[in-house]
Amino acid sequence: MDNAISVTGPYPASPTVRHCDAGGHRLGPGQPWWLITDPSRGWHHNTGASCAAHLPSQGAVGEGHLYRVGDLFDADRTSWPQGSHLWLDSDGDTRLALFLNNPSRREISAVESGTPRFAWSEKDVNGFLLFKYGDSPWNDAPFNPHRLSEPFTAQQIPRGTHSRTFTFLVHADTGRIAAMRMFTWPAYFLNHVVGSVHRLAARDYSDIAAHTELQDFYRRYPDGPSLYRLVRTLPPGATCTGGQREDRPH
Repeated sequence: MDNAISVTGPYPASPTVRHCDAGGHRLGPGQPWWLITDPSRGWHHNTGASCAAHLPSQGAVGEGHLYRVGDLFDADRTSWPQGSHLWLDSDGDTRLALFLNNPSRREISAVESGTPRFAWSEKDVNGFLLFKYGDSPWNDAPFNPHRLSEPFTAQQIPRGTHSRTFTFLVHADTGRIAAMRMFTWPAYFLNHVVGSVHRLAARDYSDIAAHTELQDFYRRYPDGPSLYRLVRTLPPGATCTGGQREDRPH
């Protein structure tokens, strides 16, 4: 619904989020915060921030989605196949979910506080988001616009701006969120990804060819070290650090 209220969080204290919009006060040192969508207050697509004391009530959230550590990632599912899943939303937001059986404390900490690194690789009719958090190995999430239920409509954003990326670490065997985090992508990187996906969408497609090419990718890049070698071959504009302020490659 266009007027639905949604809440995502909590997120750890961040130097880039310092104000509780809902309560009209400055966030304290180390204070966690939540992202709020509430069109009635002018906060579209997670543009409002709130401390715990000023969160909207569960009843007010209504048909919106409330993400919290310990809750189900999807209210209709209690298990997921292990692996990674990527959503590139039409409003420019990105959601990345990692589904693991019994994620370790180290894996949880990596998502919660590790430096996030990203890269994008385009192979035939498939795209791959390559990512790592802290000292975790490089991983990947495939993306194919031909398999979407609706046409891919995301557009590039103005240079100097940023898009939001949400990461969820989910217990694959229970469907419950173990850790979550939000940071930004600089425009140059999101625009690189969006441009690539539109190219993929314009190519001739068959399920058999896409599956064959996907399996070939995993034969060539079966683990973290091989994915790291792939990242090193990519142009600078195909990589970024989550949360970086500069709208240019490092």
